[in-house]
Amino acid sequence: MRTLERGGLPGQGPLQDWEDINKMNIDVNIYGGNGQHAKVRMHLPKDENYEDARLTVLCMFMDLKHSKPWTCEFCGAPARETQMQTVPYVFFPICRLPVYVHHVCDMDKPECQAALRATHDRINREHKGIMGPHPPQMGKPPGEVYPLSASCANCKTDASADVNAAMKRCGGCKVTRYCSAKCQKEDWPRHKFACKAIKSAEFDGWPN
Repeated sequence: MRTLERGGLPGQGPLQDWEDINKMNIDVNIYGGNGQHAKVRMHLPKDENYEDARLTVLCMFMDLKHSKPWTCEFCGAPARETQMQTVPYVFFPICRLPVYVHHVCDMDKPECQAALRATHDRINREHKGIMGPHPPQMGKPPGEVYPLSASCANCKTDASADVNAAMKRCGGCKVTRYCSAKCQKEDWPRHKFACKAIKSAEFDGWPN
């Protein structure tokens, strides 16, 4: 990995305004259908162990998933599943971990699976191939249905994903959504790590 430092990769460059030279700088781009997009920026303790950093971010996927009424990036159907891609720039002088999150309706849907693979290949080319090939599709139990991305991060019921439901966003991170104060309180022991790590969030692609 050290030899890549001289290669002019996209993850290099001067320190940005939001970055901290003493932290691992996590730049998360989240994608849904019809132009839905979010950019979430986080700081984590600086760590040159890429796999540990990747797993830490992976543990926060629910906080990122349950943040908007996301639709499938590839077909526009209501999203229930996500795939996270990470780029291993954590060994560079400025510690960075770019993350891409893709909202998908059903990973077993052939056309969406193919589009996701093509998206991985495109992002991998942009990063000079350091992400490696698209990982094999993980199987899921027959009949398994995951919660809607639009649902509450705690109870995860389809009812909470109703467009008329009064969803409330966490006042700390401004990302994760809940259907009630009760659900938010119940989820706090799990959510607090991500809440404190998130430094900013911007959403676009939804009606005001």
